[in-house]
Amino acid sequence: MPISTRDIGFEYGKLFAQQGQLPRLPVPSLQKTLAKYSESLEPLLPSEKLAYSKRVIQEFGESAQGQELQRRLEARAQDPNCANWLEEWWNDLSYMGYRDPVIPYVSYHYSFNDDPLCSRPNQRAAKLIAGAMAFRQAIIDGSLPPETTKTGALCSHSY
Repeated sequence: MPISTRDIGFEYGKLFAQQGQLPRLPVPSLQKTLAKYSESLEPLLPSEKLAYSKRVIQEFGESAQGQELQRRLEARAQDPNCANWLEEWWNDLSYMGYRDPVIPYVSYHYSFNDDPLCSRPNQRAAKLIAGAMAFRQAIIDGSLPPETTKTGALCSHSY
């Protein structure tokens, strides 16, 4: 088993068996990215700051620096040793780059149901740890199936 699931050829067990058939994550054009960014600022900024921000965004889109950064991003996406151009940045910046608790601030859909068999906190903690370790083992031994949609398997590199 390879050291990292980020390896482009990693296809161990059920979870990763379909990785090689998945399409690569597309890189949006610089203009689409800047348009989306500009749109996201609209509810946040007063009109004069929004107008200034839109000018700066347009200048950046036309600049040599903007074009060079887009070229580098596209090259990273085409790198045969890079399974996903965004994954490393997403994980490092979204999960590992700050010290806030992940569960309430990042994983919004994470919750626990009450378990009537666990009336004491230490019982609940032990059961949670046992469940997490069983899930981890299913990833390691390759028995966990991939998450799917109507159109097929989703990328499992986040595991």
